[in-house]
Formats: sequence, structure tokens, C-alpha cells
Amino acid sequence: MDGALSMSMSMAQFQTNYAYALMKMSMEDAESQAAAMIEMMSDVSAPAQYGFDTWA
Repeated sequence: MDGALSMSMSMAQFQTNYAYALMKMSMEDAESQAAAMIEMMSDVSAPAQYGFDTWA
């Protein structure tokens, strides 16, 4: 009985660790996508403040 309980607990711990690993990978992917978007947006010039093109 004790062995089955121990195995059940270790399986639950494995599932928890696996879920956290997947969540961490997902968050790191979202972080890299956000950093890429920020980098991309910084390359675009800001719109004209007064509604007309000052670069013309």
C-alpha cells in the first residue's frame, strides 16, 4: 500500500513539474515575441503630433 501511495505522489509531482515546465516555456516564448515586437516598433517613426507630415 505504501509503495502505491509513494508512486502516486511521485506521479503527481512529475505532472506538476511538467505543467510548470510547459508554462515556463510558454512564458519565455511570449517574452521573446514581445521583445521582438518592441524592437520592430522602435524601428517605425512616430506619427506626426499635429496631424500633418513633418518629413515631407
